[in-house]
Amino acid sequence: MIDPTLYAGRRSRLAARMGSGIAVLRTAPERARNRDSGYPYRFDSYFHYLTGFPEPESVLVLIAGKTPRSILFCRDKNLEREIWDGFRYGPEKAREVFGFDEAHSIDKLDELLPDLLADQTAVYCDVGAEAEWDARVIGWINDADRRLV
Repeated sequence: MIDPTLYAGRRSRLAARMGSGIAVLRTAPERARNRDSGYPYRFDSYFHYLTGFPEPESVLVLIAGKTPRSILFCRDKNLEREIWDGFRYGPEKAREVFGFDEAHSIDKLDELLPDLLADQTAVYCDVGAEAEWDARVIGWINDADRRLV
């Protein structure tokens, strides 16, 4: 049984400590063991502490300030992929079960994040672990800056 208030409370306390700005936290990526199989998936502990969400390809966006919001980006519900990859909540069910203010498909992350980053006083994000993730974050920030002009 999942208690969404536990995770929502953790997110709320973090947003309060941030004061203002936006945090972008991703979960751990899946890792290939060999050509046709992967290691058993293990989520990122920090991400899981704030979300309780156990699936790969997920990002939490936490917006602090006067009206804090928590937004989850995750994989879409896909019954055919679930045969191979296991159960997926999908954005709608994830929002309901885990207590997010909003949830969207991970496919919309690149489209929606620059607007969320615009006019933020600070961006909190893990950098330095993977060059590909760092490049995406920098791209979102640059895109947000271009939209403000």
